[in-house]
Amino acid sequence: MPWFLIWTLLVIASLVLGFFLLRDLWRKAQAFMAEFARASEVLEQLTQRTAELTATLEQVQEAHEAQKADFTDLAAAQRRVKAMRKARQRKKAGRRQNHAAKRRTWREIAVDPRFDRWRKK
Repeated sequence: MPWFLIWTLLVIASLVLGFFLLRDLWRKAQAFMAEFARASEVLEQLTQRTAELTATLEQVQEAHEAQKADFTDLAAAQRRVKAMRKARQRKKAGRRQNHAAKRRTWREIAVDPRFDRWRKK
């Protein structure tokens, strides 16, 4: 008689445990499906945005191809290169002046001689 009671309790306990496990699995599956639906919406938005960016990139590349230098006119190409070099040198000189001004400012601020190692004497 006691064995019948023990086995009955074990079967009922396993059924209750199985119910809770299946309920937990069902809830996790529902959460997974909801997240999967959200991920598919995000993927759709990403696909649309990628298509827009691809179209924009193609337009930019076409514009770049249209502006590409034509080197059949050698004199014009040499003038263009010369102008670009001069512009680059002006930018470089401007940066040099800016850095020199910053260094002068920092030298004026530096009171402690330990922080004044870069000063040329």
